[in-house]
Amino acid sequence: MSVVSQVLIANMALSNIGTKSEIASLDENSVEAKQCKLWYDLSRKQALEAFDWGFARKRLTLALHADDAPEDRWAYRYQYPADCITARYIENPGGPTADAVPFEIELSDDGSTKSIVTDMEDAKLIYTFDQQQTGIFSLHFVETLSHLLASHIALKLTGKRSIKGDMIQAYRSLIRVAPAQNANEQIARAPREAESIRARM
Repeated sequence: MSVVSQVLIANMALSNIGTKSEIASLDENSVEAKQCKLWYDLSRKQALEAFDWGFARKRLTLALHADDAPEDRWAYRYQYPADCITARYIENPGGPTADAVPFEIELSDDGSTKSIVTDMEDAKLIYTFDQQQTGIFSLHFVETLSHLLASHIALKLTGKRSIKGDMIQAYRSLIRVAPAQNANEQIARAPREAESIRARM
């Protein structure tokens, strides 16, 4: 595969829907380029949001928000990371087998920003961030994104709703196998034995 770029992904999307034209730049004056540019960024963010991709994962100790937490529900309110596409979970100090840490997303008191409320002190958030470096994308993500982008541009460029539907189905199929593809680059820790079992060893 050529060096992954926005233009390559756009041309893959155009190929997916069967157009004969390719583009050299998203900024060129062609209807294909204009449609790809219109939908590329939204498609990228939607594809990132759809799965916990390893290449777009961050962990961050959250900063406290200036607004107080709602006293009747949560102990802490934190700032929502500026580059966050979607919050995945708050790390439990008890380890990966410990219970999930409850949290919610709320607007700030003035409604201008999102915030994270939880009972966890010094909360560390694991989240999908706004990864824009195409060279970091996994090959599976590149294919997935190309089909999602294709679904957005298909009707305008081909006039065929059936092609749009085919691209949506292809995208959904690729998302379903994303966990297996992502797992190819990791080895999970063995489950931690219960305290009662380890005490007998």
